Amino acid sequence: MKNRWVLYLLIIISFFAISQESKVLPNDVQWVTQSSEYKSLCEQIYFNAWISIRNKVASLDEPVIIMDLDETVLDNSQYQINLFNKSEEYNPKSWNKWVKREEAKLVPGSKDFILRYKKIKDAKIIFLSNRDNTTLMATKNNMKDLGVFFSDDIFLLKLDKNDTKINRRDEVFLGKNRMKAHGAKKIIAYFGDAMGDFPEDKNYKFGVNKFIFPNPMYGKW
Repeated sequence: MKNRWVLYLLIIISFFAISQESKVLPNDVQWVTQSSEYKSLCEQIYFNAWISIRNKVASLDEPVIIMDLDETVLDNSQYQINLFNKSEEYNPKSWNKWVKREEAKLVPGSKDFILRYKKIKDAKIIFLSNRDNTTLMATKNNMKDLGVFFSDDIFLLKLDKNDTKINRRDEVFLGKNRMKAHGAKKIIAYFGDAMGDFPEDKNYKFGVNKFIFPNPMYGKW
């Protein structure tokens, strides 16, 4: 009888192991993590962005661009893999825990672009992200490890649910609140992975001074 229970237990363990091994990542996560198309497309966007804005950047005393972080500069596909493996969905608690692990990688092309841009005298980046402001230090540490952190850049992370990107862009344009010490800024280009990363302004056009990156893993559509 005892041997029979041992056999049943071994069968259950074997079945669980096989089922785990047979789990296949969703196509959206596979595409981001495994396809050469995703890598090439991101590199192409960053390359074309530099071609488009370099003359403008060089002509200004203090060029400023606004960049989103997640899936624009930082690659969080491992978080999506973790969710899949645990059969979980996104939630703020697990997301903040992931951010504080400081394990995000780089979106292809982002480092080359940032380093090229930062070679320009007084060139600044405002990182305008919906990451929780409590993760600011972890975000900076992660970026330091990746070689894309510069002390003169500005981080405007989300303070609370009312702190929208629209409100934070207004802070940038008007030089108020968190931007009071920096003064009002005119932005020469925007980078993001969702429409909410860009202002509704006729002076900005996709492929010219607005650059959007592919992100099939999450978003509003």
